[in-house]
Amino acid sequence: MKILESNTIDPEIVQPSRTPYRVLLVYPNTRTVALSNLGYQQVFRLLNNMEGVSCDMFSLPDYWEPGEVEVSSKDIRSEKLGLRPDEFDMIAFSVSYEPDYLHVASVLEYFHIPLARKKRGDSYPLVTAGGSAIFINPEPLGDICDVFFVGEAEEMVNRFFRLFLERQWTERDEFFKSAASIPGIYIPKFYQPVYSGDRQTEIQSAPDVPGRVTRHWVEQSKDLCTHSEIHEEEAAFKNMALLEVTRGCLWACRFCTAGFIYRPPRLPDLDKTYDSLSKHLAGENKEIDTVGLLGPSVTDHPRLFELAQRIVEEGRTLSFSSLRMETLTEQLVDLIVKSGQKTLTVAVDGPSERMREVINKQATDEFIVEKCKFLVEQGILHLKIYSIIGLPGETDEDIDQFINLITQVQKNYVESSRGRGKIGHVIISLSPLVPKPGTPFQWHPMEKVGELKRRFMKVRKALGRLPSIKLSFGSPHEAYLQTYLSRGDRRLMDFLQAYLDNGKDAKQALKSAQPNPDEFVYRQFQKKDCLPWDIIDHGYFQNFLWQDYQRSLREVATPVCDTATCKICGVC
Repeated sequence: MKILESNTIDPEIVQPSRTPYRVLLVYPNTRTVALSNLGYQQVFRLLNNMEGVSCDMFSLPDYWEPGEVEVSSKDIRSEKLGLRPDEFDMIAFSVSYEPDYLHVASVLEYFHIPLARKKRGDSYPLVTAGGSAIFINPEPLGDICDVFFVGEAEEMVNRFFRLFLERQWTERDEFFKSAASIPGIYIPKFYQPVYSGDRQTEIQSAPDVPGRVTRHWVEQSKDLCTHSEIHEEEAAFKNMALLEVTRGCLWACRFCTAGFIYRPPRLPDLDKTYDSLSKHLAGENKEIDTVGLLGPSVTDHPRLFELAQRIVEEGRTLSFSSLRMETLTEQLVDLIVKSGQKTLTVAVDGPSERMREVINKQATDEFIVEKCKFLVEQGILHLKIYSIIGLPGETDEDIDQFINLITQVQKNYVESSRGRGKIGHVIISLSPLVPKPGTPFQWHPMEKVGELKRRFMKVRKALGRLPSIKLSFGSPHEAYLQTYLSRGDRRLMDFLQAYLDNGKDAKQALKSAQPNPDEFVYRQFQKKDCLPWDIIDHGYFQNFLWQDYQRSLREVATPVCDTATCKICGVC
C-alpha cells in the first residue's frame, strides 16, 4: 500500500493491494499452544476457503519466553510461505486468553508495527483481532486494533471480506462505516470512551454506526462442523486430533464465560464432524492415536457415547476437555477406561456446598465423594479435583468444609485403590476467582492477593501430608494480572506500552499504571456503573446478569439453559 504525495487518496489504500488479499493469522503464544487451539485452526480454514483471500499463520517459537528470550529476526516470517509481516495486507490476531493481550503488544513490536493505532499510517497492514477474549472484552486493545471480530467466526468473516473485496471504495473510513453494520464487526475508532476521574462513565458512538456491537453467533447447529486442520508433532498434544462436541453450556455456572457468551448452547452433528475429520486425516495421510473431544461440557451431547464407542472401536484413545459429574454414566466411564485414559478431572468448582449454591452448581459433598469412589472402582487410576476459591461471600468455614471433603475423598480413594491392587494419586487444583466480564460475577471484586495466599496455606497445612494427595495452586499474582486485563478499558494501552518499554516486565508495568490497577481488580461495581465491555451486546435482557448476580448473593439457583422452554435471559 502507498500514500500519494498529493492530498488525493490512492484507491489501493482501500482495495486489495495485491491479489489475492494476504492475511497473516497470528496466535499470540507459542506454536505448541497455537496448534492446540481449535478456533485458530478454524479461522485459518475459513479464510483460505474464500476466493480472493490468502491466509498464512504465525505464532511465537517455542524457545520464546516473555521478558527472558526474544524472537530471532529470522523467525519473524510466516509459517507456510516464509513471508515478512510487511508483505501482508492484514495482521489478524486470534486471542483466546486475556494474558495474551501482552503478547499481542510483543508481536507488534517484533513486526515493527506501532502499538497505537493513531501512530500507524496507511502503509501499515490493517491490525484486527478476534477470538473468545475479544468478545468478552475488546477494550484493552481498543486503541490498538483497527477492527474487532466479535463472536463466532463462521459467516461473519465471510461477510466482512466479501464487502471489502467486492465493492469499490474510495476511502477506508467509508468501508469501515459499511462494515460496522455487519453483526459482530466492531470498528473502535467510531466509539469514544468518556472518563470522569479514574472511571469510565460512558462510550459515545459516531453517527451512522450502531450504539452497541451485536455479538455474532451461529444460529443453526447444522452449520457447526469444527475439528483440527493441522496435525504436527510440534502440537502440545502430539498424535491427537481435536473435535468440537458442544458449543456453549447449559449449566449456567456464574463464574464461567462459556455458559454466557456462547448462548444459546448448541449441539453439532457428531457423525458429520467426525466423518469430516476422518476424511481430512486421510487426505493428509496422517495417523493419530487420540481424539480430543472439546466443549464446555461434552457429556451434555446425547450422542456422545455413540461417537466415543466408534472412536474406541477404531483403536484410538479418548481425551476430554471437560466432564460433568452429573452426566458420567457407568457405560461411558467403562469406555473411557478401555480406551486407555487413566486420569479424569472432577470439577467441584466451589469449596463447600454453600459456595456451590453461589455459583449455581448443585452438588453435595456426599455426591462428590460417592462419584470419586465410583470412578476409582471403575478403573480410573488418577483423579484431579478442581475448585475455585475467592468466591463471593466465601469464609474460612467454606475452606474448612473443602478440607473435610478432600479428606473423605482421599480415604475412599485409598481404600478403593487397595481393593484393586493399584494406587495412583489425587491432584487437588485450586485457582483464584477471576471475575470475568459477561458473567454474573462481572460486578464482583477479586479477592485480595494476601487473603488468597492465606487460604492456600491453610489448605496446604491441612492436606499436604495426606498419602496420595498432590496440591496445585494457581498464582494469586497471575490472577490479579488476568483480572486487570479482563476488566480493563482503553487506558490499558499505556500499561501495554510500558510493558514493552521496560523489557516485558508485567509486574513493573503494573506499578506505574494509571489509573491504579486496583481500581479495576478490587472494585465492587454497582448496577448503574458503566462497564467498558458493555459495548458488546450479547442479546440478554437488560438486567438479566445483574439479577443473576443478586441471586448468587442470596444463594438462589437459576434454571439451566433449556432453549426449548426457558426465556429467562432473552437470547432465545
